[in-house]
Amino acid sequence: MNKRTWLFALVLAALALAATSLHVGVTVFGSRAAFDPDALQRYYTSHAAKPAQPVDAQAVKAGIASAAGYLWRFNLPSGQFVYLVNMNPAVKPAPDYSMLRHAGTIYSLVMANAVMPDDATLQVIDRSLAFMRGCCITRLDDIKAVGLAEPPEIMRVDGPPTYKLGGAGLALLAMASAESARPGTVSVDEMQGLAALGHFLQRRSGEFYGSFMPTQGGRQPLQVVFYPGEMMLGWLSLYEVQPDPRLLEASIKGLEFLARERASEGGAPSDHWALLATAKLFAIADRQKVPIPRELLMNHALQICHQILDIDFVPPLFPEFEGALTARGGVTPTAVRLEGLLAALTFLPADHPIRPHVESAAHRGIDFLLRAQVKDGEFAGGMPFAIMALPDNGSAEARQFNRQQTEIRIDYVQHALSALVQYLWWTAGVPPALR
Repeated sequence: MNKRTWLFALVLAALALAATSLHVGVTVFGSRAAFDPDALQRYYTSHAAKPAQPVDAQAVKAGIASAAGYLWRFNLPSGQFVYLVNMNPAVKPAPDYSMLRHAGTIYSLVMANAVMPDDATLQVIDRSLAFMRGCCITRLDDIKAVGLAEPPEIMRVDGPPTYKLGGAGLALLAMASAESARPGTVSVDEMQGLAALGHFLQRRSGEFYGSFMPTQGGRQPLQVVFYPGEMMLGWLSLYEVQPDPRLLEASIKGLEFLARERASEGGAPSDHWALLATAKLFAIADRQKVPIPRELLMNHALQICHQILDIDFVPPLFPEFEGALTARGGVTPTAVRLEGLLAALTFLPADHPIRPHVESAAHRGIDFLLRAQVKDGEFAGGMPFAIMALPDNGSAEARQFNRQQTEIRIDYVQHALSALVQYLWWTAGVPPALR
């Protein structure tokens, strides 16, 4: 076995181990025990955080400007984004689109404009909002709500109409963020309708259904773990624009359900949206003196942070992977996990032993994202699927990974852009109330 093949085999072995660990819920606390915050505290007390240096603020700003510039250039006059490209001219991407990722991209551009105002960014926000509202914001009169449709002519896939919890949540997040930045930008009725779909899809226990399919019997089970966090972040963002106690109560109830369920299971997914929603809820509660189940929600956040940091205890297989929060140098999995960790840094206690580990991962992860970002040429500012190709051992898996390594999708850029803005806020000491 030559060196390159051996290295690739090592990569696959590490991936298999990581996948098994995540699948069976194995953590330092055991696979079947309920989550134990005291055990977590002891664990992080006994481990030193990796050394890390803050990333230069000017470098972060340059990364933000470059990512925003990519989204400007790849936004069409209609407001639709060029969804997927591949920097390798030999690879022709198949037509595809996602309105959920379209909405998420608007949210990241609003964040970028908050720290680096630019008329070009505002124009793209306005165009992409107009496209989303024109094509896909759909009244659901039977349930007195509004959903985000994904029409076949945009998605390139036929199927029964489906109104996803996450689609309504991200559309609401995009619109509420834009409205908060520039009052009068969007329709309040549409935002309230999107919020109403979330209420319709939430059970009394706080648990959520995943979607509404009018032609398939109505409410459908939840299949995507991120949808509840997306909706709750949308609710809380609307609450900041138009306070309504129902938005706050539903968000608290939803986060409580996730916290109790995941604590009893002893494991949690890397749910960055839940961390973002928790951070916003804590900020609102602190500002308005609203009573919330703080200890329960803090423990849930710690549980997610631990899940994210698990990979950080494994030495990187290649020097280029340093700072990545995924085994094969994946850019977007690292970016979304950084969004969650950076949100947690707004409320994690200063003296909790996990905090130095989170801070170290944040510094090193942002450095990783900036190293991965395309520096020049047609795709400057874009974020690739992975920071580098894997050693080619002739396998179909290696070939497929390396074909995909050079692709750029709008959500790859969106998540990295959001993480960079959050990092700039955190290192500058901007309080959550002013973000």
